[in-house]
Amino acid sequence: MLTLYLNWNAVCAQKVLLTLEEKNIAYTLVHIDLAKFEQHDPAYLKLNPAGVVPTLVHDQQVVVESSVIIEYLEDAFPDARLRPPAPSQRAQMRWWMKTVDDTVHGSLRPLSFVRFAQSYAQTLSDDTLREITARMPKKDLAEIWQRVARSPYSDDELSVYLHKVEDVLDRMDQALAQDKWLAGDEFSLADIAMTPYFRRMVQLDKQVLWQGVRPHVADWVKRIEARPSFAVLDRVKQMFGPQS
Repeated sequence: MLTLYLNWNAVCAQKVLLTLEEKNIAYTLVHIDLAKFEQHDPAYLKLNPAGVVPTLVHDQQVVVESSVIIEYLEDAFPDARLRPPAPSQRAQMRWWMKTVDDTVHGSLRPLSFVRFAQSYAQTLSDDTLREITARMPKKDLAEIWQRVARSPYSDDELSVYLHKVEDVLDRMDQALAQDKWLAGDEFSLADIAMTPYFRRMVQLDKQVLWQGVRPHVADWVKRIEARPSFAVLDRVKQMFGPQS
């Protein structure tokens, strides 16, 4: 029995979804509505004390942190291999995964909050904002909520974050000029880890970062979107996302 607690629009949860689909593993979903702060419910905090998504429960074993989860799935379900066999390529794979976690995620987070949370955060009273942020186990999340609510990022600040992403895309374009995938000739967890952030950049209208300027990245995006696993992101959006 495998259960994934997720939010349909959470990039970290999407990494796990893509891994499950690539490996053709059966799973059930429990949606956590971040807009209603369900991630801070006591029952969920028992599973994930950090109060974030995703959380994986596999035969009563709880696994948290998306990069840990996808490596766990690779170990627990080794069929449909997503980790290259050569040590050098595995190191390359993990370098990209770390780059996603350390640079890409943190750089796109402020832009995502500005797009998806700022207008709501600015309507909150001081008391409500304090109440909400006081329930957040992760103080960095509390700080960013305070920031978008009361002291929005300037265009110059957001440009700095975007330049960090562009630096990664430059490195990515160079790598993909040599190899089909990020860790060599085989599709791997590195490609999975990066994929949701390109979907997020599309949501942020940032396709110009690769279309027409970084051809190898643009080709990689097309091949990613053509993989059958990619369709799960739209299916989950239809299941749990806003209905137009």
